[in-house]
Amino acid sequence: MQIAQRLNKFPEYVHSRLANAALEVEKTSGRKVLNLGPGSPDIRPSEKYLAKLNEFLDDADAHLYPGYKGIPAFNNAVCAWYKKRFNVDLSPDEVLPLLGGKDGIAHLPLALADEGDEILVPNPGYPPFSEPSLLFGVSPMYYDLAPERGFKPSVADIESKISARTKYLLLNFPSNPTGAVANLEEIQELATLAPKHNIALIYDNAYSEITFDGFVAPSILQVPGSKEYAIEIGSFSKTFSFAGYRMGWAVGNRDIIAALQKVKSQMDSGMSLPLQRLGAYALTNMDMEWHQKMLESYKSRRDIIGAKLKDLGLTFEIPRGSLYLWAKIPDTAKDSETFCMQLLKEKQVLVTPGSAFGSHGERYIRASICANVESINDYL
Repeated sequence: MQIAQRLNKFPEYVHSRLANAALEVEKTSGRKVLNLGPGSPDIRPSEKYLAKLNEFLDDADAHLYPGYKGIPAFNNAVCAWYKKRFNVDLSPDEVLPLLGGKDGIAHLPLALADEGDEILVPNPGYPPFSEPSLLFGVSPMYYDLAPERGFKPSVADIESKISARTKYLLLNFPSNPTGAVANLEEIQELATLAPKHNIALIYDNAYSEITFDGFVAPSILQVPGSKEYAIEIGSFSKTFSFAGYRMGWAVGNRDIIAALQKVKSQMDSGMSLPLQRLGAYALTNMDMEWHQKMLESYKSRRDIIGAKLKDLGLTFEIPRGSLYLWAKIPDTAKDSETFCMQLLKEKQVLVTPGSAFGSHGERYIRASICANVESINDYL
């Protein structure tokens, strides 16, 4: 049997590969691995949300196909949340439910680019920003997130990499993997590149509600005129601990939304009705007490894990957003992959090699702060 040659264009997804490595170490060591790899929230969703989900699962139509666009309750709830949270006005035809933020990001090359075209993505950056595009013959072009700029891009660097084949620019703050944040003034400066060069702008804002130390994340749609060229990707995974339910949204430019919806109509059958109703309920009835406790827990874990990483000789800046510590490995370490594999085998602790996020991640590791650390002293 012959397998498609396109599979040779990209690696296995990093967390799939690392999960297999962790299983092997557990078998040989007889010890459970402390997994600081994936950003998978372990905090149980609010009981308020779970009770409503059970109600929605009992609805008479819960088993039916949901359709390819959002139901009014979902779309209206997203619009209302954007108005309340960002003072941004949206209409229902500027909203599209997603099966998690990754769903929208992975399908955007099909919606906006043809074979031979290019997209601009960050280095280091979340692998699905770039790797799925290779399936479709679209080339990811990398702009730099340099430590001397706080892992933020420069307008000049991005502009130097825009060509006649560039179809869109992808920005992501709070950042996965670096935890860097950007204020409205900073993203407004970067946003000017899209209309200037007639390209689309995709803003991944999945961590907008996971911020610390007084920082409040903006939306790209707060930039005046941005709906002429931009969409924003949002997610329920981190904000509500709904990661396994696969729930998210895209909002903004209605032409981009319609193109993405057309692609997805061939790929899936939409977000289930119970989950759309859950999303609508959660956005309009946020359990702020639960949310605040979640953030306090993550901040505490950030500081605990950070102290252990410093003991290992790693250096980093305390992140003000996202769920990750982006730490530089000691100068004596060979490379990030070797460092991570040694830590896994010797200490049974799994972190993600920075090289998985691009060439600029080679001397770094990413450690997730959304794992249970009650027994961390037994490992580190």
